[in-house]
Amino acid sequence: MNINKSKYFIFLGPPGGGKGTQAKRLAKKLGYFYFGMGDLLRQEAKKKTPLGQKFQAILDKGQGGLISDQKLNNFLSHNFSKLAKYPGIVFDGVPRTLYQAEHLATLLRNNINQTKVINLDVSDNLLIERIQTRRVCQQCEKIFFQPKKLGIHRCYCGGKLIQRDEDKVDVFIKRLAIYNQETKPIIDYYQKQGILLNINGDPSIDQVWEDIQEKLSLD
Repeated sequence: MNINKSKYFIFLGPPGGGKGTQAKRLAKKLGYFYFGMGDLLRQEAKKKTPLGQKFQAILDKGQGGLISDQKLNNFLSHNFSKLAKYPGIVFDGVPRTLYQAEHLATLLRNNINQTKVINLDVSDNLLIERIQTRRVCQQCEKIFFQPKKLGIHRCYCGGKLIQRDEDKVDVFIKRLAIYNQETKPIIDYYQKQGILLNINGDPSIDQVWEDIQEKLSLD
């Protein structure tokens, strides 16, 4: 792969698999825009927009559901139009269904030669173990794993560390079931296009990052 030809990176993987952390690292290294759908939807929830209220309602129900394809595609199109000034984009949390993948392809003008998909493969047992120790800063949304074990009681910014509703085990298991049903078929979709890169997501965050850089031939 010639990294210089890639303007778009799409991170796939189960909830709690670490794709957000790795996507942010890649975006920072390349100077690309980080398009984190989960973060954007949470921002909408705080602003109490119609879509944000819908997203919050799904979280409040504790059923691990997803925003409808049509609503999410409209939101994606609206935000994508603002990103022309950036040299590239790293997507995290979208697409989650084949319909969304096909819609994103039209936004990217079906430019397969400039798109690379990174799939983090993580075992279910490890995901459940990780999610029980994940805490998020209520202020800056930085993610911590096992903060108490590391002696961390507050974020570096001073914010309180909380467990998001979507990370509670019962909700998470439902989210994982939806992922296995709705999102895994996307892997085959991108595999057939020859743009999928599989990465073992079980090792430590730093090891996974090293593997990504090696597979992408990043310095």
